[in-house]
Amino acid sequence: MKRAGFILTVLLVGMGLGQAQTDKLEQEAMKILKEGLDKNPQFAWKLQQDESQRICSRYPSREKMPAKEIQKVMELNAKAIQYPQWGIYWGDWKEGQKIVDSPRGGRYATYGFSDKPTDKGGNCYACHLIEKGKPGGTMGPSLTGYGKRYGITKENMNTPETIEKQKTVYNIVYNSWSVFPCSAMPRFGYHGVLSPEDVMNVVTFLLHPDSPVNK
Repeated sequence: MKRAGFILTVLLVGMGLGQAQTDKLEQEAMKILKEGLDKNPQFAWKLQQDESQRICSRYPSREKMPAKEIQKVMELNAKAIQYPQWGIYWGDWKEGQKIVDSPRGGRYATYGFSDKPTDKGGNCYACHLIEKGKPGGTMGPSLTGYGKRYGITKENMNTPETIEKQKTVYNIVYNSWSVFPCSAMPRFGYHGVLSPEDVMNVVTFLLHPDSPVNK
């Protein structure tokens, strides 16, 4: 919403309007935008931005952001990461596969479009290629052979180095902005779409040597 206001302001200034007039027109435009969402309390939260979203909305792209702003967004999101009760561990890759395969995502689970409120999924194939032979999107990087690329084998699965690699991938899945600030990847854990245990199972699916991702 702030981003829309920012773009509108740029357009109005570009038209040569005075700041006072620009502010007034922006307020009127924002009022119109809000009216549609205010009618349904279910969507009211969409009008609120957290601090990192406000920072990202100031710039047209990450490439245009000052380094200190990028660092600030990464720090804010890293602080918001929650880990499973027992720390980083190998979960159940088959359960992770179910979440990755599910096209429901947070849209259906959280916004009330599903008749099963507990439905959850990552809709990961919308943006990624993950298993060989299965179609997927190319908006995000290919994850095929992800664990192999990290050098994870059955012999080194429980070494401190591998646990650290698991943690890195966990951070990306739980809160992508801790590593890729302002990116299009959903912040699954941060927004409560997936629990820490769900995220751990997804990470296991991506990295475990027995997972079809790494066959």
